[in-house]
Amino acid sequence: MSKINPHPLLTTLTLGILTAIGSISIDMYLPAFGVMSDYFKVPMVRIESTITLFLFGMSFGQLFIGPLSDVWGRKMPLRIGLAIYIICSVCCILTSSFTLLLGLRFLQGLAGSSCQVISRALVNDLYKGRNAAHVFTLLQILMGVSPILAPMIGGMLAEESTWKFLFLIMAIISGIGLLGCLTVLPDGKPGTESKVLSFQTIRNGYLQCIKSPSFVNYALVRAVSNSAAFAMITGSPFVFTNIYSLTKKQFGFTFSLFAVGIICAGLINTRLLKHFEIQVITKFALICQLITGATMVLIIYFNGPFPLLLGFTFIFLAMLGPILPNTTALYLASLPTVSGSASALIGSLSYLSAFLITSILSLLHNNTAYPMIFTMWTCTIIAFGCLLYKNGRIRYFFSAYKSRN
Repeated sequence: MSKINPHPLLTTLTLGILTAIGSISIDMYLPAFGVMSDYFKVPMVRIESTITLFLFGMSFGQLFIGPLSDVWGRKMPLRIGLAIYIICSVCCILTSSFTLLLGLRFLQGLAGSSCQVISRALVNDLYKGRNAAHVFTLLQILMGVSPILAPMIGGMLAEESTWKFLFLIMAIISGIGLLGCLTVLPDGKPGTESKVLSFQTIRNGYLQCIKSPSFVNYALVRAVSNSAAFAMITGSPFVFTNIYSLTKKQFGFTFSLFAVGIICAGLINTRLLKHFEIQVITKFALICQLITGATMVLIIYFNGPFPLLLGFTFIFLAMLGPILPNTTALYLASLPTVSGSASALIGSLSYLSAFLITSILSLLHNNTAYPMIFTMWTCTIIAFGCLLYKNGRIRYFFSAYKSRN
């Protein structure tokens, strides 16, 4: 760990808050959609567009803020982003215009993207190797807690007289993150001497990422593995409630159980990192996903019992506990000089791949569980192929094939 960091625990907690802001901004107010629909006098489907605009802002903002943090340094863009996020959260409380709410959610996403990009880049600045993977795992655990607690809090406040407090909570949490940024968070990598951000600077940063084989492969492993989780999130409401007849409460409990599995696997990952290489753990987790994914397909085919399917789905998703933080550490370590751009690129790539996967899943919908399970398993096959390509085995296969022909 860096010598300039005298508060390692507070630093990790601050980074955890910054990492969780994106998830909290979505999960917190989901239970209040019905009340918000009545308040703004719009259909609920239009309330859902507030998430779409927020995610679009998150995706687009990362592409700009990542290179900016490489040029200006980490903390200035982060402070500005957090300040704008807080202002937007307060304005969401005050507004009675749905059009203005849409604009505020987009700006909130733009500002919140600074937390996603810079928190990852800061971990890469402050920690190296297994230590970086360890910290990323801790942040992943904190991210896993958010989908459990945020909807519970949202459910308690999803009333006509209290739903606006949800945006106040967003402002308070981001305010705590800003306080940590101003007090305990180290500066990380300094910016350039010129402090000038140009199109050429942005282009060169992204070209350096794309030309790095290690970055491309580990980034693809992370993005495609993350897409498997989005396939499950998108398909599970129909599969679990319509096909397997779970009630809403049972579905909520099941969803929380999956989050607990990811957290537990992350805790195990922190222990394994003390004894095994990051690549070995990641490969083992992907192999587990390949096996459990194939087993899930067989369970569906032979009409196996639902508890068995649920158990293998739990194991499949739990493997994301080591895969996501470990691949994040690996791809950022490959590009220390432009880690802000690297963090931004993988953030946008993850959102794009998740969008494509969920779009494909909706096209494949046939009132069975096959589209969800096959999509999850296919994502794992692609991710494992990317990992093998990084290790050179697929390249060796293709070179041997070309030599024979």
